Amino acid sequence: MKKTLRVFGFAIALVLITSCHKPKSKKVLAENLKNTEQMNSKNEEIVNVALMYLKDGEEARFEEYKKKGGAILEQYGGKIERVIKPTMLAEGELELPDEIHFASYPSIEVFNKFNEDPEFIKIRNEYAIPALRDISVFTSKNTDFKFKKEIGDSTKTYGVALIYFNEGEKYVKQFEDYHDEVCAIMPEFGTHFERFIAPFQSKGTVAMPDEIHRFYFDSMEGLQQMGTDERMQALFPKRDASLNNLYFFIGEATQ
Repeated sequence: MKKTLRVFGFAIALVLITSCHKPKSKKVLAENLKNTEQMNSKNEEIVNVALMYLKDGEEARFEEYKKKGGAILEQYGGKIERVIKPTMLAEGELELPDEIHFASYPSIEVFNKFNEDPEFIKIRNEYAIPALRDISVFTSKNTDFKFKKEIGDSTKTYGVALIYFNEGEKYVKQFEDYHDEVCAIMPEFGTHFERFIAPFQSKGTVAMPDEIHRFYFDSMEGLQQMGTDERMQALFPKRDASLNNLYFFIGEATQ
């Protein structure tokens, strides 16, 4: 089993609750992976985020699932837009996933149709379910946060933040104010934003976050420098007061 690493030096640049992973039956894993609760159809992009925990020795089977399942997803106009292998958990306490998947769909209607596709169900049952020992899935939509979206590649180091607000609108607004200010600073240190999404349904062990952010860094040195910047330091109290939990993964992209 991988050990969770807690790294406070550069984690301070972003910003908690322990989660235990118990073995699950194939029936539970199948239900978690399916994740097809009916929602009102909307003509807007859907992003599915999955924390994947693999059984030992099942990596090849899971790669086959990604290949076959991804091909069917593309037939529906969707894609696996990013796969990240976490190398450390820089903030929070959680078992490190083997992979974090981001898959996009043109709409919730397409999302549901894909998950109900007989061929996909067959591939999922044959390859994914036997290979997984646990999975948490967050079905999300885009937020209204305005930002310059940039696209990284497999040469970059990635960060994925699962953000949990304190209860109350004032804390959401407080974090938004903090975020607006830090977003003006972060690019100076080579931090680029790819996704800001808000989950609306979830399945699995990990509680559903309020927001999920994905970004990449030009260098770890830049990230460390950002954490010690005086302007960032001055903003941290506003951030800390607005959140009750955060999981911040750092890793490498394979797709």
